[in-house]
Amino acid sequence: MRWISRLLRRRPEPAPRRSETPGLQEARSALFRSRQSRREVEACRPAVDHLATRLAREREQNHFAEMFRAALEGGRH
Repeated sequence: MRWISRLLRRRPEPAPRRSETPGLQEARSALFRSRQSRREVEACRPAVDHLATRLAREREQNHFAEMFRAALEGGRH
């Protein structure tokens, strides 16, 4: 029963809102820009991962080609 009486009690009115200060406006603007930048970066992530995988594969192939070339050149001397 106590919870019902709490529900029926009159709730205090919220405090009046203060106008936004320039610092608060700048902070909100910076937060908005950072969230927007994060969304853009996250949207590009699959393309970056694909490119990184491709570059790693090419680097590995070049490494094996260099090792093979060095083995052949070393064998001729």
